[in-house]
Amino acid sequence: MIAQRIASLLLALWAGSLITVCALAAPTAFAVLERRLAGQVAARLFFAETVIGVAAAVLILIAQRVGGFVVARSAIVLICVAAAAPLLSHLVLSPMMAAARNAGNMARFGALHGVSALLFAIACVCSLVALWLFNRPAA
Repeated sequence: MIAQRIASLLLALWAGSLITVCALAAPTAFAVLERRLAGQVAARLFFAETVIGVAAAVLILIAQRVGGFVVARSAIVLICVAAAAPLLSHLVLSPMMAAARNAGNMARFGALHGVSALLFAIACVCSLVALWLFNRPAA
């Protein structure tokens, strides 16, 4: 029972931090800082969220296995998607975005940035739905 409560709390904290960075911190940085500096701040925040998400997902899955509690399979899938989407953005899209920016290809950078934003939005939605499902009995 304690493992399930810890996992649930961890999922709630992760979902909250992910949404806070995506919906509040990054947009605020662009509202008050020079564009280049805001981009650097946002990039660090999104990297931190990626690390937090992967660590949280691994710990939640370990707690579920070790604790022996049952949650809906869909919650586990959503947790994995919520962790994988930002990781995909970081590992695949970030280097491509940097190359596009360095080459002065802002159209490509913008398109890649849009895909990255979509992946983070997917992670936000998945984490919230997973949290909803995680706290009800599995069918």
